[in-house]
Amino acid sequence: MPDRIDGWKSIGAHFGRDRTTAIRWARERGLPVHRLPGGKTGTVYALRHELDAWAASLRDPKPADRVSTAALARPSWLRSRAAASAMLVFAVGGGAWALAPSLWPAAAVAAATPVLPANPAVAQRFLEARDLVADRDTRSIERAIEMLRTVTRDDPGYGPGYAALAEALILSREFGSRSDTDAFPEARAAARDALRLSPSLASAQRVNGFVAYWWDRDFDAAGRYFDRAIALAPNDADGHFWFGNILADHGDGQAALSSLSKARTLLPGSVAIQTDLAWAQWSMGDEAAAVAALTDLERRHSDFAVIHDCLSVIRLAKGDYPGFVAAQQRFAALRQNPDLARRIDEVAAALADGETRAHQVLMDQALADLAAGDLRLRAWPSFLLSVAGDRAGLLKMLDQAVERRERWGDAGLVRSIALRWKGDAVVAKQLGLLTAS
Repeated sequence: MPDRIDGWKSIGAHFGRDRTTAIRWARERGLPVHRLPGGKTGTVYALRHELDAWAASLRDPKPADRVSTAALARPSWLRSRAAASAMLVFAVGGGAWALAPSLWPAAAVAAATPVLPANPAVAQRFLEARDLVADRDTRSIERAIEMLRTVTRDDPGYGPGYAALAEALILSREFGSRSDTDAFPEARAAARDALRLSPSLASAQRVNGFVAYWWDRDFDAAGRYFDRAIALAPNDADGHFWFGNILADHGDGQAALSSLSKARTLLPGSVAIQTDLAWAQWSMGDEAAAVAALTDLERRHSDFAVIHDCLSVIRLAKGDYPGFVAAQQRFAALRQNPDLARRIDEVAAALADGETRAHQVLMDQALADLAAGDLRLRAWPSFLLSVAGDRAGLLKMLDQAVERRERWGDAGLVRSIALRWKGDAVVAKQLGLLTAS
């Protein structure tokens, strides 16, 4: 087969992209790949003429090729476990891939084909925006948000466009410069539009579940959304990944590890998933394993911002203010966020006068965020007070949180507080009220 290309890395290189992009394109865009059976791991290959034809079809889609958004649902023949086990699919990286399109029933191929906007220019904009989101870079995500806004404006009936916009806004909190109050209201509106237009689209269910938990603090609603998302797309790594993230924050440690491990199996090599696995371990109390994993990730992927954010909190929990500042400065630099950099530089300057002064600056910032509405719960200032050993201040903050009927996740912070005040019945009682489901 003279035009055969072996391996994900070489397939990606055919388009000037990396291995991860090739895997994602196969999952999300129907990139034609094949697999030779046998061996411990199947050999993935592609044919140049099929790749080139696929790329040409994206550049010049025919309006007649577009099907209704309802076709984005996982088809009925894939909802049954018995039927799914008989399908000619296999799991590699992020999802289920076709072995050989000629072996699929024609109806199956049509239903599984990714649906794009009918307008070629809008379709191209949507695909480019999705690539930018996948870069997990501050500038890229902001560009993607603007592009996806135009996609939803130019094709207001295209549900996946709203789901992608909601996802980009959600990720801008972690990899970009937006605060929760900047990102979540628009993300919620986009997620609801996605669900209204494409209720059987797994990503629409997923983004609504994420908003339900992190913005509405409604774990039960989030669980229902993710149950639907995973049922619709059981091999979507993001569904397991995002739900695992929520489970870890909620304190369901074993379930979180199970969900994140599933995501890692579906998408091996994902730094984001490995980072969240380590954070879940720390939240459960396995600090040695978490620190070892994060330190290794930091060595191999020093440009992934969230690693430094996780390490900063773990160090602060041990009372290591200099370590916290160093990690947060690196985090702010990678996120290219001037406001975040200014805030941590204030703490660094205060640290020169001692840890007491640094703690006070951190508390002043947290209280200002509460007053401005940028911080909606009192878990973070309570954690700061606990680290500083200020029992009176901690009890006052916990009392305020209970009075306001706050419902905390933040399992790692809660565990740290509980450990610091082990045997203190009053602290334990208040924490119990704040974390009750």
